[in-house]
Amino acid sequence: MNVKVLFIFILFSCTTLVLRGQPYPSVGNRFEVDQKKGCAPLTVLVTIKPPSVCNGANPCDMDFEGNNQFQSLTFTHTYTQPGKYKLRIQFQASGIDEIEIDVVQNIQPEFEIYSCNNNAVSLKVTDNNYNQYVINYNDATPVVVRPSGSLATDNHTFASAGPKTITIRGRNLSAADNCSAMNKPVTAMLTLPAANLTQLSVLNSTQIALDLNGLSTVRYRLEIATNNNTTFQLIQNLYNQTTVTLNSLRPDDNYYCFRLATFDPCNSAITAYSNIICSSNFDVSAQSDVNKLIWTTATSGIANFTINKSDNTGSLPSLTRPTSPLFFDDNNIVCTIPYTYQLVSNYADGSRSISLSKSVTAFSSTIPTAVENISSMVTPTGVDLVWQQNPAFTPTEYSVFKSVNGGYSLLTKINSASVSDPAYSTTESTCYKISYQDVCGNFSPFSQEACPIQLFGSLQKDNSIILNWNAYTGWTNGVDHYAIQKFNAQGQLLQTIDVANATTFTDDVEDLLNQIYTYKIIAIANDVGVINSVSNTITIIKEPNLFYPTAFTPNNDGLNDTFTVFSQYVVAFEMKIFNRWGELLFTTSNPTQGWDGTFKGSTMPEGTYAFIAKITDLAGRTFDRSGSVVLLRKK
Repeated sequence: MNVKVLFIFILFSCTTLVLRGQPYPSVGNRFEVDQKKGCAPLTVLVTIKPPSVCNGANPCDMDFEGNNQFQSLTFTHTYTQPGKYKLRIQFQASGIDEIEIDVVQNIQPEFEIYSCNNNAVSLKVTDNNYNQYVINYNDATPVVVRPSGSLATDNHTFASAGPKTITIRGRNLSAADNCSAMNKPVTAMLTLPAANLTQLSVLNSTQIALDLNGLSTVRYRLEIATNNNTTFQLIQNLYNQTTVTLNSLRPDDNYYCFRLATFDPCNSAITAYSNIICSSNFDVSAQSDVNKLIWTTATSGIANFTINKSDNTGSLPSLTRPTSPLFFDDNNIVCTIPYTYQLVSNYADGSRSISLSKSVTAFSSTIPTAVENISSMVTPTGVDLVWQQNPAFTPTEYSVFKSVNGGYSLLTKINSASVSDPAYSTTESTCYKISYQDVCGNFSPFSQEACPIQLFGSLQKDNSIILNWNAYTGWTNGVDHYAIQKFNAQGQLLQTIDVANATTFTDDVEDLLNQIYTYKIIAIANDVGVINSVSNTITIIKEPNLFYPTAFTPNNDGLNDTFTVFSQYVVAFEMKIFNRWGELLFTTSNPTQGWDGTFKGSTMPEGTYAFIAKITDLAGRTFDRSGSVVLLRKK
């Protein structure tokens, strides 16, 4: 037996003795109870200890729940609700004695069962409500006791295969062993079977979902290989799952292959592998009179591909393709009609892999040039966008697309070269792209991304203000410079600061009058005639300050005779000064009135004195400030 096992054995042996327990004496040792802690419902039996007497000739009254509801000569009580109770007994001759009863919530402990080979199982208790957990395998073997925490695990081998039931209950030290147990079924197996991956679905540009058939008590290790189906590595452990969604992938740039390893935790060994299923890096592009579909994937195990196709009227007949080549030119299209494609890989074992849907609009002839020089003006009610159009093309309708924290979707369609978005919020990373349809029915490419200027500011400890904003990218030839406009609380323009192409600025100008500032950023384009882009406005409130000396000398020499606190941005002020014993010596609501070191006409001795000041600043905020000052008396 190793040292760790021996230690656990000794620990459990000792705690088992504690759990069996002896009667628990009251505070005055005039009575005792058989239990003072346990799960609800908890029944407590009271025993009177000699020389105390409690009988018909010498009755005593019991208040079991500490609510002054006394009962005479009642020696047992059941507590039905969790809580801490004062059990009190009123003795005729000796007064009240008491003991605390702790009734805890009766919780069935949660635990996980992992199947192993050779009819074995591995357990992990995930509950932490109890000091210990008693594990009963219900197969005539002794129960196992484990402490709460990382040691609440166990392995067990059943004598035969088949359905089993495992029971676990929690218990606390120095408490009744009366808490409810949790029962869970498991099937003991000689050999763990392999799982099956039944479907892969690419949900979006970063997520892939996998459906699987497996046993709920078997632990599986999901493995991934990127752009191949041989070099797998662990990506996630699975337990009691029929589907899993994987994040932070790039299915538009790579294809991924997956398999499930059946894991035996009792032996830390992989015993079987599932089938392999792979995503497809699927792309669709529209060219003149043809929509080109191309994909890459590992074709091993794939019987064929199905291409699902739809247009603006609904689903169209699907196309079946062999495993080679991995591309398809769709010539059966109509100009200006949008088409959506989805690739399905059909495996010989019945599983399938579904790609992300990709949409294109068929076109013919010359593509009009993109919208240029999108300007954005953030307003209190949203954002306004305006843009320029190549006069060589006449648009019939603009399509404005919006991205909020990634992923574009259509915001609106409009006939003029401007749009307002009332749903715009500076709390989200928002960008816009614009395309249009010309009179020939041809669509322009998207404009370059235009992300409204989002201004942020932070107040530093020294009351300087740091401004940060994103570089504006909506103009063809970029930004010439930025202008920072600074306003006071009344909306008056205090200053305009020109910066080159920086996107940060520190405003550390000393201003004793203005505590509240409002800022906004103006972007000026390199191209003449382009409307300025304007950021959101932010308001920064500087912190009020108190300035005071660390010591003063009230000796009437005209120098530093009073302790005076000076303030900045303060409209209301109240200060109190205390000696070391907390005695109030001085109070004032006049910030120019100082303390002369006296109390009721008497001079105070040298020493350190504390002060508390309550201030209200120009913004109407109230603060408490405190500090200390040393009183010195020069001879």
